[in-house]
Amino acid sequence: MAAAALAAPAQAQAEDRTYRFAIPAQDMKASLRALARTSGQQIGFDSAALQGKRAPALNGTFSVRDGVARLLAGSGLEPSWGRSGVLVIRPAPRKPGGAAYQAPNRGADAAMAGADDGEIVVTARKSDERIQDVPVSLTAVTADALRDRGAADIKDVLRSVPGLANYGTERGLSRYSIRGLSTYASSPTVGIYLDDISLVTVSTTFSGAYDPMFFDMERVEVLKGPQGTLYGGSAMGGAIKYVSARPDPTRFSVDTAIGAAITDGGGPSYNGEVVVNAPIVEDKLAVRAGFYYRHDGGFVDNRPGDIRVLLRSSTPFPDYTPVVQDSLSTRTKKNRNYGDTYVGRLSFEWRPDESWTIRPQLFYQDYKQGDTGDMFIGRPDRSGSYRIAQPNYDRAGIYSLSVEKELGGVKATSLTAYFDRTFRYVRDYSFYIGGLIPVLYPFTSTNTSDSFTKTFSQEVRLASDNDSPFKWVIGGYYSSQDDRLIQAVNTPGMSAFFGTDLAYYGNIFTNTKQYAGFGEASYALFDGFDVTAGVRVFKVEQLVNARTDGVFAGGPNAIPDRRNKEDGINPKFGLSYKVTRDNLLYASAAKGFRPGGINRDRIDPDLCRTDLDQLGIENAPDSFGSDNLWTYEAGTKNMFGGGKVMLNASAYYTEWKEIQQAIGLPSCGFGFTDNVGSAEVKGFELEARVEPLRGFQIGGTAAYTSSKITEAVPGTSAKKGDALPDVPKWMATAYAGYRTELSGLWELDVRGEYQYQGKAPYTFDTEVPITFPGGEVDFIPNPILERKSYQVVNAFASLSRDNTTVRLYANNLFNVHPQLDTDLSIGADRFSTIRPRNFGVELRQGF
Repeated sequence: MAAAALAAPAQAQAEDRTYRFAIPAQDMKASLRALARTSGQQIGFDSAALQGKRAPALNGTFSVRDGVARLLAGSGLEPSWGRSGVLVIRPAPRKPGGAAYQAPNRGADAAMAGADDGEIVVTARKSDERIQDVPVSLTAVTADALRDRGAADIKDVLRSVPGLANYGTERGLSRYSIRGLSTYASSPTVGIYLDDISLVTVSTTFSGAYDPMFFDMERVEVLKGPQGTLYGGSAMGGAIKYVSARPDPTRFSVDTAIGAAITDGGGPSYNGEVVVNAPIVEDKLAVRAGFYYRHDGGFVDNRPGDIRVLLRSSTPFPDYTPVVQDSLSTRTKKNRNYGDTYVGRLSFEWRPDESWTIRPQLFYQDYKQGDTGDMFIGRPDRSGSYRIAQPNYDRAGIYSLSVEKELGGVKATSLTAYFDRTFRYVRDYSFYIGGLIPVLYPFTSTNTSDSFTKTFSQEVRLASDNDSPFKWVIGGYYSSQDDRLIQAVNTPGMSAFFGTDLAYYGNIFTNTKQYAGFGEASYALFDGFDVTAGVRVFKVEQLVNARTDGVFAGGPNAIPDRRNKEDGINPKFGLSYKVTRDNLLYASAAKGFRPGGINRDRIDPDLCRTDLDQLGIENAPDSFGSDNLWTYEAGTKNMFGGGKVMLNASAYYTEWKEIQQAIGLPSCGFGFTDNVGSAEVKGFELEARVEPLRGFQIGGTAAYTSSKITEAVPGTSAKKGDALPDVPKWMATAYAGYRTELSGLWELDVRGEYQYQGKAPYTFDTEVPITFPGGEVDFIPNPILERKSYQVVNAFASLSRDNTTVRLYANNLFNVHPQLDTDLSIGADRFSTIRPRNFGVELRQGF
């Protein structure tokens, strides 16, 4: 042998004894060495045979035989056990015709050629499981797949995940939905987690979901359907879970990357990163630290010109002509919506002995977007005519301590976390204020909104960790979240008419405490057939204090100590049957729940009378109730032909009651949340992949979602039969990829991808009010009732050898510009779009 990875202990270990592995995706030689150190198994190999080979991540508890099989899956290598107990890794013999011979399956320990995606290990149920073994509809995107796409955050891959949608293209302002459970309200329907730490915040017009960058991540998991048992009330539609890479106490490594990209009609983008993994005490203590910087070039310009206002007529009633007027802007800025992101990560992993794992972590992200990406409707170019710059600042620190202890068949876990986020949102309100009070149109109005979120959380749980037919997890959860929104709208010069330049001021504080106990258990009635039941019992307490002032608040006002309490039970039931190791059938029923809350604005009924009359109510409500749903799902996950064919499918039906929805009052600029009735959502999802030739794969996904209001509440704009907003009825992807070895031990990987997003409704409002010069109001059909369908094509290619990878990517090849997030309510008709055609290159080098 040219080289051998020798175990630290000299004695041989039994092949079937299990060990806990935490090996990242990396060079094959490094992975085999890490497995040898952890298990004590002697492994021999020829270095030349392993040249250029990479191994997938191996996280979880496995026997040596099973762990080696997973590392070698699809590599063209096979294990051979010698009489002395040494494990030898050698190239698999070749069949006639040149194809590599694939070893026959050995039950649960078999390697599956070409089935890397089926072998992804996920933690969706807070334990390590192969993705094809989890009886839950789940999509996982690995770190390599993220890098191939040049993906920066979840928006860069969401069109590849069936059933996942979002409203809001700007980072930090998104509202995500899964399987049609879309609602514009203060509490989101999708939970966001980093390593089981909740990143959910109060959602407003001025702050949305927190978006961590894809830096030093092992993968991102998207769980579909209610996840209330293990993840809580914010995950009634599903959860997006980011899984970060862990320190490795068995090896020293340095991973670096630099990249650059160009965008059609926009500025250049570039990025750089470095990650260092260093054992401090070999096999006991390690540190992992990294830094990332990314500049996203802008592609929207600002220049003086006219604006169109569809909701106002320039001609007297009944003749209707949308207003077109000078923006009065003198500001010129090219590629104004650029972004700069800085990310730092620091984590330690300490294993005092085989039974303990202690992991403190820090994640810090600082993001600035130079200006909004909105552009004005009716212009031939990507531009707007705002009078001032409108930056976003999103800074967050996530600090956590995870402690795991093996207690002889039971694993105890404690997770303590603190999440601290500040989001600043600056917007030009000149057109908005000028539209409400025309005499103020010449004056420049600035809205500055600062959102502060501080969340402390503590979770403890015990879980079975053995091969018993009875598996379980029980735990408790507590969190206290402080949210504060400070908003000020100033209009210098307004004092000549109203005695003050303060259009609006609000200081709104919300404290939310959550207490929960949860448990989930499964029992194997017979071989392969499991019955699962789970429950989460919870209580939520909410306190709101608010002070408002200014012309649009009707002068000084206060909302002192408004309180709300809710409690409930989220149950879950499931059945699953493993026909074979690679064929799974499952069915489930789960409840999702979202607490009610307090409307945090005081709304002047006289100022908002036009909108309140249209809704048929005298005053806006002070609070709103909880909503809940039941989802019933059946599905199957299958691998055939030794992993050459994968076919997963699921179908679901959801009954959603007392839906929370924000109701806008465009005539006065305020809004409130109310319960708009009930709805049903039904659909199905398909995922397929086939490898007709070695190294060549084709596949795709499809998702169908049908939603409708089944009961509407008077005083809201929803009507029976309306579809829920923001969710396309059809989503689909198709891809083809080829991987092969070239001369000089280089490996080539190419892939093309097609993405389709069907049309989606924007709103419940089928008509919009038009204001005429004499003050008359009439209604016309809503011109933005739905978003049109669109299609995107991407392509990727990479060349790899040892620890060197060069990636090329081209996104939005046909340069489509769908009109997204259209808004007619601010006094200047606007919309956003996806990034235009862009080409990028990245070099990654490991040491």
